[in-house]
Amino acid sequence: MKRLFLLGIALWLGAVPHPARAAAPDDTNPRVDPDALPMQSEWQLRSVIDSQAPPWQDVFAFTLGMAPESMQRSRWLSLNPGANSARSPGLFDALLGRALFLSPAARSLCGGGWSVVRLERVALDAALQPSIEVRLVELQTDGSQRVAVASGRIDEQGRWTVPPKTCAGEDAALADPPAAWPYPMQDEGAQVASGLRLETRAGQPGLRDAHGKWLTPAPVRDIATAQWMRERQEPIPADATAWGLIDARGRTVIPFLFRELADAATPRRIRLCIAAGTPRECRWQRLRGGDTAAVLRPAQDPDSRRWGYRDAAGRWAIAPQFRQARAFRHGYAAVSGPYPHDWHPPGWQDGRPVIRGFRRVGRHWVAEAMIRNASTGGEWALRYGVLNDAGQWLAPMPEYALHIVVLVPPGGRTGYYAQMLAEHLPKLLGREVQVDYMPQASEADYRRLMTQGGDAKLLLAALRLPRGGIEGVHTRFPVDRLMHALRPVALLSSEPLVLAIDSAKADALGIRDTQGLLAHARAHPGALRIATGENGWTGHLAFGQLRALSGVDVRRVVFKGIYPDSDAITRERAAELLFAPVKGVAVAVRRGQLQVLGTTAETAHPQTFDGATWPTLASTAALAGFAAYDRFSLWAPADSDAASRRKLQEAVAAVLALPSVRKQLQDIQVVAGGGSAEDLLALEHEERRRWELALSGSADSGSVDSGSVDSTPVDSTPAAAAPAASTPAPKRAVSSPAPASPPSR
Repeated sequence: MKRLFLLGIALWLGAVPHPARAAAPDDTNPRVDPDALPMQSEWQLRSVIDSQAPPWQDVFAFTLGMAPESMQRSRWLSLNPGANSARSPGLFDALLGRALFLSPAARSLCGGGWSVVRLERVALDAALQPSIEVRLVELQTDGSQRVAVASGRIDEQGRWTVPPKTCAGEDAALADPPAAWPYPMQDEGAQVASGLRLETRAGQPGLRDAHGKWLTPAPVRDIATAQWMRERQEPIPADATAWGLIDARGRTVIPFLFRELADAATPRRIRLCIAAGTPRECRWQRLRGGDTAAVLRPAQDPDSRRWGYRDAAGRWAIAPQFRQARAFRHGYAAVSGPYPHDWHPPGWQDGRPVIRGFRRVGRHWVAEAMIRNASTGGEWALRYGVLNDAGQWLAPMPEYALHIVVLVPPGGRTGYYAQMLAEHLPKLLGREVQVDYMPQASEADYRRLMTQGGDAKLLLAALRLPRGGIEGVHTRFPVDRLMHALRPVALLSSEPLVLAIDSAKADALGIRDTQGLLAHARAHPGALRIATGENGWTGHLAFGQLRALSGVDVRRVVFKGIYPDSDAITRERAAELLFAPVKGVAVAVRRGQLQVLGTTAETAHPQTFDGATWPTLASTAALAGFAAYDRFSLWAPADSDAASRRKLQEAVAAVLALPSVRKQLQDIQVVAGGGSAEDLLALEHEERRRWELALSGSADSGSVDSGSVDSTPVDSTPAAAAPAASTPAPKRAVSSPAPASPPSR
């Protein structure tokens, strides 16, 4: 499949189905680092395809933060995971069928004085109003920390309506008047009629549809298995005893499961009863086996006080081991002994639930069950699950991990931004974030990443704006038209260029600033040369705007690659000026070989270098409105969910607002992005207008081609390199024809 190096998109995709794992707080250590304790994964209840055998450990995953008998009067289910679970407690709206969580913005209080490091549980009070219990860490003025657990209330957007702590450190007062409650009260009318009916067979409840089909596990036919399941509907005491049936060789015919057992009757049948309401459910079971010639009599051992059976000679034929023993009839005897806690029915699979009952809540059913698997430590435990009216079990599926897939090799600016997001987003999204590099993406890969994703995937892309490029400038590929299907998320960052001049030439010509440059160019048309990268890159845009706005006649020297390096002037003398990023000229500026006349940034974002603030080209009257940036924007695939995009946009804005991130971006001469999806679309429109301006008239007349040709595009200049880098940026080259839209970085 054709490799698309020239397509040059840096795409990042979230797409793997395993949950993030959140570290549990260390209660033994009074000092807690909130940054080391990301919030548990957020999840939504999603239907399981196989309704008869879903992953029971995920279906029956909850305890309740409310009295079960209160369910039918509430629309809210307070679902709490078991101990040592990576899942977060959740508040489920049984009418609307969605889970509510604490929003990222609500994870700090009082201007960051309190940080929420873990959700502990969700509960409902006597008025059926939910409260969220959280673990908080307070950073005090003397540098010490205080850990506290407190409860508050959130609204339907996950924001605090009653914070768990006041800024004075007091616990919240949850006894609010009804008018202050964030959720509407629900009466009996909150319940919605269901097309399913609840039935009990052999002591086992189930739900059936109008055609009689069981939509939950069908009750078992074997009455011994039914009795075993019935007993597990309640905790069984360790010293419990029960009745079973043995044959003349002491072998167990019916396990010790029954509270009462009749003697075998003619013709070798026994009546088995299970305690399943009134009247009890009883069945006759036929027994197979012959009589024994030996006459066995029940006898009690005086030392152990256990019962066994002696033969006619008084010898023990069946060793004393039973609590009680009856006489043999037709070759069988009813005996009692310790309840077999380790016994289970043949073919029984660990993890299968023993359902105790169903309750109707809103538009859903809540199932109560005993379950034993790894999530319960191998012990039988009471858990709850949820079904919808279609009989589909709803499992708490975590948010998928966000994989940031970078389609260029490591070390470039795209990878740098991806790593920055991977460091900070997990704490805001409650999701695992990983960066994958995929520099050999095919056309099919690009097509898939731009169009497929859905609610579970999010795509971040560093794209040239406008999407699809400019006619006559950028080489077109079949997938270009798909770029317009991408959904906007937010602008991540903008990287300006600088216009630098050879210092010796500036001295000789008397050029000290942008006004001096324009004056000399007007006096000497065509005498000055400006080096840029190839067509379609930001240097091309900057050069075109310079000519179109000022009207001066300067020549463009085109170098193969994204940008020329400082050698184009300082060694090769191929031009007097160049457009390049700060990191590409930093060393030459410090050596005094180059002088910066201005930056391509907007006037509101001047660039500072070694303590000196460079003027912007736009601050010159003749270049008012000038701006040229490398834009790194975030997009989502065509079928992505609007709520997911909005949540990601809010999280990215929070990352860009972090003081450490702002300092990090300032150090590499980058303007932080942010804003809404609508702002990004408006910026795309503005970029198209700038390109149209840059290409107006004869902006590229007199261009000359001076530069080496390489076979592979590279993205090798790390964005993390500070202006103090000891070597200039290497040349970047692309094979002919000109780079496609949008260029890769």
